[in-house]
Amino acid sequence: MPFVDVRGCRYHYEEAGKGDRTVVFAHGFLLDSGLFRYQMEEFAKDYRVVAFDWRGQGRSEPTEWGYEIESLYRDAVDLMKFFGCGKRPCVWVGVSMGGFVGMRLAARNPELLRGVVLADTGATAEKPLKKLVWSLMAIIFQLFGPGSVAGGIKKALFSPHSLNKPFVGEYERKWKEWAKDKRRREALVRTAWAIFNRPSFERELHKIRIPTLIVVGEDDRSRPYGEALQLHRAIEGSRLVVIPRAGHSSPLENPEEFNRHLREFLKEVFDEGR
Repeated sequence: MPFVDVRGCRYHYEEAGKGDRTVVFAHGFLLDSGLFRYQMEEFAKDYRVVAFDWRGQGRSEPTEWGYEIESLYRDAVDLMKFFGCGKRPCVWVGVSMGGFVGMRLAARNPELLRGVVLADTGATAEKPLKKLVWSLMAIIFQLFGPGSVAGGIKKALFSPHSLNKPFVGEYERKWKEWAKDKRRREALVRTAWAIFNRPSFERELHKIRIPTLIVVGEDDRSRPYGEALQLHRAIEGSRLVVIPRAGHSSPLENPEEFNRHLREFLKEVFDEGR
């Protein structure tokens, strides 16, 4: 099980496939690299693929600091260089908070990227009402564990079409397991506060000049279509696609449709067949 030390955190990552064309997958809050199980399996046939767990989530180490989006962005720069993207630019596929970081990489470090996929994400700061609701859920999670808020979390992360699928129960079990570890529970709460209090990135979107694919699940309640459309309008030359029967975790909920769009994008940015 591979790990790498990045800015005071022992990061877990998975790698498959071979070659000079690398795709890096970055998950969203309360998930892990398993979000991309179908993409890792499918795209390892033709690309080198890497998926990692953000600090304090999945198998990565919980730390006392470093959960703000700007700090995770700095983690990502070091991770991308470790993965070899400094020599051969990669494609970043980021979901939700992985997208928050991805848009910063695309705007500030285009030399590391051939293209970026921003899935189920947005550039605005959190709206006050949603911030209040999620803050209350974070407090409940910290005091009592995930059991009393699991229903709300599932609705935020998954489409109604997905709620009876096995992976939802799998993640519900993971939340309970993660919450048993005091340090990991605190790390998750710190991540939640960082997400809810993140600053707007709207003023920097015009700096993104690399190929950009914007993806949104048609049932995404957390970062709905309007936020994806706003990204699309702000990033010149970007493409916007909607994934049917998917919510805030579209790569896992409808992998066939997600993979179809991702494959088309990868062929274009890696100049395949030219």
